[in-house]
Amino acid sequence: MQTFLLLTACYLVFAIPAAIYDSRTFRVPLWYVGLGAIALIVFYIFHPYPFSPTFKLFGLGNPFVAAVSAAVIYVLARFFTGGALGWGDVIFGTFTAMYTGFPLVFFATAFSALCGLLFYLALAVRDSWQKKQRFVFRPIFAIPYVPFITFGALLAQVLFRFFF
Repeated sequence: MQTFLLLTACYLVFAIPAAIYDSRTFRVPLWYVGLGAIALIVFYIFHPYPFSPTFKLFGLGNPFVAAVSAAVIYVLARFFTGGALGWGDVIFGTFTAMYTGFPLVFFATAFSALCGLLFYLALAVRDSWQKKQRFVFRPIFAIPYVPFITFGALLAQVLFRFFF
């Protein structure tokens, strides 16, 4: 439990400021995310198995397998959305995968996509009500995605750490 809390604190030190920065500027500070990745690598050197016993796949390589998996998922998402997902989001998603670990990266990605979609739909409905128009299914505005990646990772970690 103590290792999990230290890992989460190490992740949040870098994730929360990046999420705030992305919310305000629609940019991801890549140098800061790089520092976070280095901090997680150093953490894993001193705490090689912070994952639950069920998820000890690949040993110390677990965060790296998760990072490669996330990179593939986010690059495919960027390709299929026509570039709507920025490269900063792809890099931040890869950094977040190092925090969640291999199997949880898929749940964290799904949770972040679901939360982002629900937030977007809520804003689209609110926007259509304010303009007294009918709701249309087309891109109306952009949303910062780093806060949703962070929330999805935390949700996946908490759900699977404490309930499964």
